[in-house]
Amino acid sequence: MSTATPDSIRADLDRKVQHIRSRRDLTPQAKQVAVARAYQDAQAKMDQVQQAATERYQRDRQRLERQLFGGEDTLGADAMNQRQAREMAAQLTDPQHAADAYQRAVRDGDKAYARAIASHAADMASVPLFGAAWGKVLQQYTQGSPARAEAYEQLSSMHEPGIGTDWSYVVPSPSELGRLNAGQVVALAESELTVYGNEPTSAA
Repeated sequence: MSTATPDSIRADLDRKVQHIRSRRDLTPQAKQVAVARAYQDAQAKMDQVQQAATERYQRDRQRLERQLFGGEDTLGADAMNQRQAREMAAQLTDPQHAADAYQRAVRDGDKAYARAIASHAADMASVPLFGAAWGKVLQQYTQGSPARAEAYEQLSSMHEPGIGTDWSYVVPSPSELGRLNAGQVVALAESELTVYGNEPTSAA
């Protein structure tokens, strides 16, 4: 059994809607109910596909972040030092101050603090408009390390599925449902009206 994709889900919905529209044995109300049920079924499938994509995104992001910024697993005093380093780095609000602090940490051999500053800079770099100024710290952190540079390039190019301008997981609403809000579509799909036939599955 092939795995559903956003395109296959939309294509399947379109096929079902066209079939429903062509049926002469259904009243306009029955057609609308059938379309609502087909749409709800497609939406549920799309939600599952997006959820799976989001989980993959989160796993990949965590892997890259750990590859870039994660130190060795530590206990006791070393673990406390790493927590303190992260807390100190989080207080840096000016990118130039952060760059200066990073240089001092590298000079002093404070690897934990240097990693913490770079990790904080990566978080700040993702902020719209103001994030670009933090790139200097990341350039310092990744220069001289092709592995780091490649990992950061992958990390910075990642986008959470379905967020912002990603319309990949949108299910177009059929014209029969155009004037209905989400709640009305759900109510229509869950109505007790039985629509005979196998597309979409009949209601009991």
